[in-house]
Amino acid sequence: MNRPIIIGTRGSQLALWQAHFTRKQLETKGFEVEIQVIKTKGDQIQHLSFDKIEGKGFFTKEIEMALLNKEVDLAVHSYKDLPTSSPPGLCIAANSYRANPFDCLIIKKSACDPLQPLQLKREAIIGTSSSRRKAQLKAMRRDLEFKDIRGNVPTRIHKLTTDDFDAIVLAQAGLDRLAIDLSNYEVQSLNQLTCVPAAAQGVLAFQIRENDTYLHEVTQHLHDADIAASVDVERSILAKLDGGCQQPIGIFCEKRADAHFHLWISRAESWEKMPRRWYFKHQDRSILQEMAFTQLYQSNPKSVFISRQLNTESYLYRYLQHKNYIIHASSLISFAPLIFKDFPQTDWLFFSSKRGVKYFFDQQPTIAPNCRIATIGSGTAKQLNKYNRHADFIGEGADTLNIATAFAQIAKHQSVLFPTAQNSLNSIQKNLPDTIELHQLTVYKNNPVTSISIPKTDIIVLTSPMNVQAYLTHSKISPNQKIIAIGNSTAQALNQHNIHHYELAFNPDEISLGDICY
Repeated sequence: MNRPIIIGTRGSQLALWQAHFTRKQLETKGFEVEIQVIKTKGDQIQHLSFDKIEGKGFFTKEIEMALLNKEVDLAVHSYKDLPTSSPPGLCIAANSYRANPFDCLIIKKSACDPLQPLQLKREAIIGTSSSRRKAQLKAMRRDLEFKDIRGNVPTRIHKLTTDDFDAIVLAQAGLDRLAIDLSNYEVQSLNQLTCVPAAAQGVLAFQIRENDTYLHEVTQHLHDADIAASVDVERSILAKLDGGCQQPIGIFCEKRADAHFHLWISRAESWEKMPRRWYFKHQDRSILQEMAFTQLYQSNPKSVFISRQLNTESYLYRYLQHKNYIIHASSLISFAPLIFKDFPQTDWLFFSSKRGVKYFFDQQPTIAPNCRIATIGSGTAKQLNKYNRHADFIGEGADTLNIATAFAQIAKHQSVLFPTAQNSLNSIQKNLPDTIELHQLTVYKNNPVTSISIPKTDIIVLTSPMNVQAYLTHSKISPNQKIIAIGNSTAQALNQHNIHHYELAFNPDEISLGDICY
C-alpha cells in the first residue's frame, strides 16, 4: 500500500536541499512525500565549537526521536553527522551517491600569497570549528591561526566578509549542492593528500524505523551500493576508533580504476597535535580493514632511510620526528646544472621533478607568455611558486601511463618541451601519442655517488631508479625491511634486482611518503 511519506530534516538551507532532493527522487517513483522541519541541539547552540558540545549526534538526536515517536517516517542526514551506531529501533536503510567528498579553503583575495603552501599569506586566520580540519592544516602550516565559526553555509561565507577571517574551510559537497557563487574569493581544493575528509562526507544517509519494511523497500530506490562499499569501510574504522564528528579523525576510502580500495586515515590526539596518517590499498575490503586495524594501534618507533635530503622544517621530517623515528636522509645522487642557450618555444613545459624546475628557471629563460606548464606531483608544482609560476596541469599518482594519458587529453596536437636530467627515463614522453610534438632539453646532470655509508634501517624509501642502483651498490636489502618506492619506474628498478616486497607510495609527495612509513 502506497502511504504518504513524511521526511524529517533540519531547517538549514543545505538540509532542506537534501530533503527536497530526496522528495524529488521518490516522487519520480510515484511516492507521495511531505517534509517536516525539526530543530536540533546543534542548530540551537551556536556559540560553542563542536568539541565543546556534550555527546555525539548533536545534529541528529531530535530527528531520531521524531522517527521513534512516528512523527516522521524518513530522516535525511548528512552521513558524516551520524554516530556510528543508530539508536535502538532505528537503522540506516540506504545511502545516496557521493558528491565531492573533499573540503575546500575559501580565501579572501587580500589574504592570498601564491608563494606559500595553500596560497595563504603568513599567519592567516582560518575560520573552522572542526578539530579534524584544524589538526591537518596546522600540520602543513604551523603559522596558521584558527578561530571557531558556526552557522550554516551561507552564514559562514557572510562571516568571511564581515568578521576577522582570512579564509574559512567548508565541505565542497555543500557548496556544490547550494550552487554558491565564490567568484569573489580564491578557492583551494583540499583533497585527501592535504586534508583527509570526515568519514562519509558528501553522502546522504536515509534513516528509518528498523521494523518499517515498507520504508526499507522504498529507500532502495535511493541506494548507491558502490558508494556503500567505501562508506562502510570508513564508518567501521570510525567506530573502532570511537570517534564522532567532533574528533580530529579523517577517513576516506574509494575504489579506483585499478579495482583496489584505497584508504587514507588521519588521527590526532587533539587539534593542537600533529596527526598521524596512514595509507592502505587492497582489492578485498575486509582485508583492507584488518590492515588498518592492525596498524592503528602500533606505535613502535622505527628507523628510516630516505634517498633524498630533507629540510628539518619540511612536513616529512617533522612528521617522522613526531613519530619518534630515527631519520637518515641523504641523496645517493650528485647533481649539477647544465648550461643551455636556445630551445624551441612550445605550447607546454612539462616538469617531472623539482630539480628540473630549479635548473631550468635558475637560468632565467625567456618563454612565450601563453606557454602552459605541466608537472608530475604537487611537490613539483609548488616548486614553481618560487619563480612566480603556476602549474596548469598536475599529474597525480604513481602511474606515469595514467598521467601521460590524462595530459594527452588536453595537449592534443600541441608541442611540449621537457626540461630533464641527463639520465632521464622519459617515462611520460614514451607514453604520449605521435600527435603531440615532443622536445627535450637537458638542464642538469645526475650521477650515482661513488662513496657513501648507508645505515641499516627498518624502512627504506627510494625515490628514483638511480637511487635504487646506488643503494644496492653500497648496501643490501633484507626481506624484513620495509621498502617504499616512489613511482612505477622506481618499482621497476627494484623488480630488475629481484626485490619485490616493496610498497608503492600513492603520490610522489611528502605527505604520501609519510602516510606509508609505518
